Amino acid sequence: MRTCVIDIPGLSNRLLDALPDETRPGWLNELIDLGRSTIRPVLPAVTMTVQATYTTGHTPAGHGMIANGLPAYRLPDIRDNLDLSNFEKYRCAVSFWEQSNMLLTEKRIWKRTGRTAATLMLQSSMDQAADVVVTPKPEHTPDGKTISMCWSAPTDLYNDLREQLGEFPLHHYWGPLAGIKSSDWIAAAARLVWEQHPCDLQWVYIPQMDYDLQKLGPGDERCLASLGQTLGLLTPLVEKVLSQDGRILLLSEYGMTPVSRSVAPNAHLAAAGLLTLTDSGEVDYDNSRAFAMVDHQVAHVYTADDTATAEVRSLLESMPEVDVVYEGGERASVGLDTPRAGDLVAFSHTDAWFEYRWWDDWSKAPAYAWTVDIHRKPGYDPTEMFFDPVNKRIAADKPQHVKGSHGALPKDKADWPVLLGSKDAASEIDATDVAELL
Repeated sequence: MRTCVIDIPGLSNRLLDALPDETRPGWLNELIDLGRSTIRPVLPAVTMTVQATYTTGHTPAGHGMIANGLPAYRLPDIRDNLDLSNFEKYRCAVSFWEQSNMLLTEKRIWKRTGRTAATLMLQSSMDQAADVVVTPKPEHTPDGKTISMCWSAPTDLYNDLREQLGEFPLHHYWGPLAGIKSSDWIAAAARLVWEQHPCDLQWVYIPQMDYDLQKLGPGDERCLASLGQTLGLLTPLVEKVLSQDGRILLLSEYGMTPVSRSVAPNAHLAAAGLLTLTDSGEVDYDNSRAFAMVDHQVAHVYTADDTATAEVRSLLESMPEVDVVYEGGERASVGLDTPRAGDLVAFSHTDAWFEYRWWDDWSKAPAYAWTVDIHRKPGYDPTEMFFDPVNKRIAADKPQHVKGSHGALPKDKADWPVLLGSKDAASEIDATDVAELL
């Protein structure tokens, strides 16, 4: 039986239970009746880490995707698999959102079982991740413009989709305009791929809820309306799959928790003399005694020596926003005992998140801080979703605009992710169990 996996990041038990009956499509209730499981999240519960865990069955210590970014300056062996066609200097230091499947150190489940797979917007899907692939690969021009493009396998697949659906709406996939248009395009493309490029497994990433939950917070009722709209646009895809005797699995990568505070560990490291800057005012990775690669609610902190590690741990544990810090072998308890992970791995409290900035004086911020720039920033920046109409730039200096985040382990299981439609799954499963259920 062919399977279509629909991945809706941010969907939690709490949201699912609060969804009004009038916005619940019949197929959703049927999936719940077939099987509803709560997933214990892998840590950190961020996109690339979770997707790698779901598709390999391993923790980050096995598959290597410790976050949405990698510290390339500490890992020279990965540089051959980085996309250095743009922003080479930055991506050889700290690189976020690299798309090569070769960066994973474990095979995807379908590669191990000899089955065919199609992936739409799965991270790290270039370079033989699957038989059929569609994933964004925008072009960056010298004058700072971004041109929407997608990489696909077969190579002519994206051109075929573009002829039928129009250009992929990249500017609605991330940034201030992020919204339903990108999810609608992906769902429509998934219907065409299901019919025209049949595989044993099809993975479809639908990002809409991710945006609204970060911008509005999971307690905002508008998120329920957004969920209803998302499920509605998926109905034609679901109906097509079911009409051809296919199986639907609906899952989420993480739930989100409301946030009301943030902390910038690199600014603290700089103030303590542990992080140093180049003459141009950017991070000097080679000469800093410590640097934090942050991603939502996790901070991977890389240190120069044991003395720096001890000093940084004390500093991190003094921050009220920090919940727990793992060092060395302690990281094994959360599946992060790997050379790619920070010498120290810190998780924030679930009502807080980490900023990447290393400055306190905003007049010293690099120009890209005020723009949507996912490759030059050495950390994830959710303020890219907020536009400052007065200054006509990203509201980078307004971290308080961010209302939802993820990455740490929510204390309430109502905020954990879910799997719907698997009659073989237990009521509670680990993230590493998902691969065998696909």
